Amino acid sequence: MKSLGTEALKALEDLVKSGGFVSLDEAVLDAIEAWHQSADDPDQRLEAIRLRVRRSIDDPRPDISMEELVAALDEMMAEAQRVPGRVAS
Repeated sequence: MKSLGTEALKALEDLVKSGGFVSLDEAVLDAIEAWHQSADDPDQRLEAIRLRVRRSIDDPRPDISMEELVAALDEMMAEAQRVPGRVAS
């Protein structure tokens, strides 16, 4: 099995530190899920959805209020607009 390169590992660690993911495992699983979704196999897409739902249900973080959610989304959108070369949707 190949290991992650230094840059890839640093990028994943930064995502975890910024709160984008709970753990490195979650970040890697999300990348795998995205790859699965890019394949046009309906069974793979369904399994990816199941995996995402399961991770959401198993997420140990406490629930947040609607106000906290809106504030977090606003911050993520502001951050996306600050990233050079990235087009915010």
